[in-house]
Amino acid sequence: MVRRGPSGARAARASYPDAMNRAPRPDGRIVEAANFGSRMETDAAIALLEANGIQASGKYGDAGGWLPHIALVDGFRVMVFDDDLDAAKALLGAEAQLEDDGELEDDVDPG
Repeated sequence: MVRRGPSGARAARASYPDAMNRAPRPDGRIVEAANFGSRMETDAAIALLEANGIQASGKYGDAGGWLPHIALVDGFRVMVFDDDLDAAKALLGAEAQLEDDGELEDDVDPG
């Protein structure tokens, strides 16, 4: 007899223990914090917000990669709870400012 691991919600808790330790927010409204032109930028923004304690998720406008041209209309959105919107925008704005100032660029000489 082959023994398999946990399934369903139990498997999710085992795979992502930190995700299950968050308090539920049943009254929280989910709003758009930012809209990017690529999935990679959106994932980086979500990682930045999560690293700073802000729950965030992505709403990808490319139908899971199957219809990438649709993303031209809808974009790639970073979604947060409305209570965290101001903090998320401030954090993403500070990140954009650092990029514009050149502080986040690599010190590698391409030539």
